[in-house]
Amino acid sequence: MGGSFRLAPRLAAIALGACALLWQPSAAWIEAAYSNGAYPVWEHAAFAVTDPFPWSLGDVAVAAGIVAIVWRLTAWLRSGRRRSLWTGAVAMLDVLVVLAIYAVWFELSWGWNYARAPIETRLQFDAARVTPANADRLRAQAMAQMNALAAIAHARASQPLDLDALSALWLPVVQRGGDRWTPAVGPAKPTLFDPFMAATGTSGFVNPLTLTVQTASDLFWFERPFDMAHEWSHVAAYAREDEANYIAIVTCRRSTDPVVRYSGWFELFLYLPQKRRYRRSEFSPLVWRDFAAMRERDARRINVLLARWSWHTYNVYLKSNRIASGVQNYNEVTRLVLGIPLDAAGLPRAK
Repeated sequence: MGGSFRLAPRLAAIALGACALLWQPSAAWIEAAYSNGAYPVWEHAAFAVTDPFPWSLGDVAVAAGIVAIVWRLTAWLRSGRRRSLWTGAVAMLDVLVVLAIYAVWFELSWGWNYARAPIETRLQFDAARVTPANADRLRAQAMAQMNALAAIAHARASQPLDLDALSALWLPVVQRGGDRWTPAVGPAKPTLFDPFMAATGTSGFVNPLTLTVQTASDLFWFERPFDMAHEWSHVAAYAREDEANYIAIVTCRRSTDPVVRYSGWFELFLYLPQKRRYRRSEFSPLVWRDFAAMRERDARRINVLLARWSWHTYNVYLKSNRIASGVQNYNEVTRLVLGIPLDAAGLPRAK
């Protein structure tokens, strides 16, 4: 990307990147042509490439962009006498070209799923069911389920998570929610970003460039089933955080495995409106132990300043992608759980 490149191709690439970010496709087009059209083809192709690797290929994709930018800026700084305002402007244009390429890659690879119509438009959703009284009843149910499952779930805590069984429970939920295809999903990959996730309290993410799932290495056994189903849901074209949470909760609650069920009820409880104070007798000692373990881990690992910066940045990112509530979108899962009835199989009722 040196000075021999003409200006026009650079400007064209930058314009293409800007158009990719600014274009607002209709929800109907996204549903038919992208989320249930071109995207599944790409998702299967990406999985075929990334799955054989024991580590995240998404790290390589991100690193390649960083290296390209650093190399271009370094080349300009080391150009000596040839360095000028014009060559500096060209170098900055080259940086923008790299960013534009990644912007197009992001949108085509996954980002347009943010424009998908909300899941409640495809399911039976009754806003009248979303009331404080029903939220209180659901919280009481979650607490009862956590207490009932805690002992047997803890007894099986050391057993490996059966990802195939979890996927079999998860697939009907994403298909009931609107997917007319079968996503290809697998285990989470180790990532170079693991220290960052630990320091910011991030449990996991999907690399939007390669659709690789990463989860934090310090997750507890009772967090992992929910988090895997959550990240898989992003891969399945559900970009919104409340929808990924909803699908993960419904998936875990459908399971007969006490660890998976405990994970689902535990995470649902954390997203529900909370009482000011809980009596010690309201939770079993094992549940209290899990709460304490999470607090101790977070106190030990989270860097408060970095976490605030990270979540503020993600808040801006979500709002720029049509999620008006930003990071509060995670908590909006309560609205979905209360408002969407389930059938006898534990699946959300379709319209």
